[in-house]
Amino acid sequence: MTKWIDDFLALAKYKNFSTAAESIYISQSALSKHIKAIENELGIVLFIRSNTKAELTEAGNVYLEYALNIRKFTQDLRTKLEKFGTSCYVTELTVGTIPCLAESGIMQLLLNFQEKFGNYSIQIVEDDQSNLLKMLSQQEIDAAICRTDLMKDTEYDTVSLVSDEMVMICSKNVFPFEQGSEIDLNGFKFDNIYTIAKESDIYRLTKKQLYDIGYTGSIAGTFPRHMMLLSFLSQKGGCAILPRQLANLQMFPNLTYYRIRNSVKTNIGFTKLSSNCINPQLVDKSNILYEYLKEQKEFMPEV
Repeated sequence: MTKWIDDFLALAKYKNFSTAAESIYISQSALSKHIKAIENELGIVLFIRSNTKAELTEAGNVYLEYALNIRKFTQDLRTKLEKFGTSCYVTELTVGTIPCLAESGIMQLLLNFQEKFGNYSIQIVEDDQSNLLKMLSQQEIDAAICRTDLMKDTEYDTVSLVSDEMVMICSKNVFPFEQGSEIDLNGFKFDNIYTIAKESDIYRLTKKQLYDIGYTGSIAGTFPRHMMLLSFLSQKGGCAILPRQLANLQMFPNLTYYRIRNSVKTNIGFTKLSSNCINPQLVDKSNILYEYLKEQKEFMPEV
């Protein structure tokens, strides 16, 4: 979602694909593909296109505010890290993560780590939990930030950083309560309930939550990304069971979320291969970040 920020900002500024592409020295077709990639990931339309203009939609204007903040944040970070640029040796750490960094506050921890340890450079790779664990076991990444509920102690060393809970997201007219209110869903009749794809850990958490409230029906459908799911709910109705950290609904003003009484809890944490793994060098490489996060976790707020 943040990969093509400069492309998005250029088009938002010039409102013309040709002019915007020229301003950032890429082809018009490349710019079009990048904007479409952002829209596909979010599951929303950011621009209304015509032959000569590209005007921001309402959702596009919301995303613009976030894009400007992300670019400023990145520029500030680079400025702060310039003083470390003379280091003769830089260790690169590739950290895979589920889509959670901004909402959970973990991104700030990683930035603080890079500022403190200037000879470490963190590269972020975002993917689903199942893929992250495969990449970790195959040593394609050094560590992962993911849900630690089912981690095996013999395979991984973990630091739980953020606790979260499952919530229900739906249209504001379903319940006459304020957003964030706790409701009892035992015996509640759902017309259509949706969640994230079956291969995700969120699907398992959703199924457990539905079982705990006595729901015996089936899930109406799944989506690869939560933003696609929220966009669908906003347009078509229905409800979703998701972790509360994903209930950022600023782009969907007709949706709200409710806390669930006796909700299923989940933890997000830092995960690396256990010290018993076959590659001690890989463990040693990520150990300094592991130890740093162990010290910092007490300062992490609940989501």
